[in-house]
Amino acid sequence: NQFLPGGYLGVDIFFVISGFVITSSIEKNKSTSFKDFIVNFYSRRIKRLLPALCVFVLINSILICLFNSNPDLSLKTGITSLLGFSNIYLYKQSFNYFAESSQLNIFLNTWSLGVEAQFYILYPFFIWFSGFGLKTKNGYRNLNIILILLTTLSLFVFLFLFKENQPANYFLLTSRFWEIGTGCLIFLNSKKPLLKLNYSEKISPSFLIILIILIMFLPIEFSSISILSIVFLISFLMITLRRNSLLYNFFINSKVVFLGKISYSLYLWHWSIITLSRFSIGIYWWTIPIQLLIILLFSISSFKWIEKVFLNKKIYQLNWQNFLIILSIIFSFFINFILSGKSLKAKIYRGN
Repeated sequence: NQFLPGGYLGVDIFFVISGFVITSSIEKNKSTSFKDFIVNFYSRRIKRLLPALCVFVLINSILICLFNSNPDLSLKTGITSLLGFSNIYLYKQSFNYFAESSQLNIFLNTWSLGVEAQFYILYPFFIWFSGFGLKTKNGYRNLNIILILLTTLSLFVFLFLFKENQPANYFLLTSRFWEIGTGCLIFLNSKKPLLKLNYSEKISPSFLIILIILIMFLPIEFSSISILSIVFLISFLMITLRRNSLLYNFFINSKVVFLGKISYSLYLWHWSIITLSRFSIGIYWWTIPIQLLIILLFSISSFKWIEKVFLNKKIYQLNWQNFLIILSIIFSFFINFILSGKSLKAKIYRGN
């Protein structure tokens, strides 16, 4: 927080981009029946998210017990993350994301995966019954209308809850839907826009990037303004980005594309390395390069040896990859429950 007060806004940017990407992915895939569509949709999401998450939870459940004498909160957050509702668990604990104690929960960052998982439960039904999934004549328009209504409602919930109930506002899908929905709407209207935004071409993408960076340095006290501003700016950036522009060429650079490919593993592992650093050597200017290197190494390993192994396999077929997914889930639960026992925690914990 002291280096970049608005670092938490990365999740808001991620939600918008996620909505864009998931809608783009669905449009590219054709299905002839509802069953075929649902099976394909959920199998892709499971292959994309679950294997890397299971290994991440398994390893870090053991690691946190080496450094924390009372890791119950972390372990329970890890277990609920495997089921897709760690955000709800953290909300029920009345957890303040910005509190000092939150920096010591090794699985705190999984709350956003819970929001995503719950969005994935709803979105396929909007896609299919709007006609978008079958590419019907009014599919784009119907999905646009559904998303505009739900996104607007969610935005009002966000604005209302900001002062009334901050934990609910931060962790629950009801006040986060508008961010993912905005990304979905950007994609839909880049294909078949309901309204022409001619003036968008006059806005410089580089200027928007500068504004986004500046907002990242605003104090946490301005978080409501920061979140609204960052979603608005990243949306306009995605609308105004043009092929062959300087910024576009930067984003398609092979090194930047590779960072995009490992972004999920980066998101998982960055927080656990930071948390374990807080329990041990701390985070100082001279430790940051080492910690960044460790995060990168773990993320690349996770992407190469876990994510890529499962991505191109059919999850509903019986094969060794699917067997490993099931085994890793069971083993992750088993390790979490075993580590929750006080006697074992005392044996693993290495002291202050």
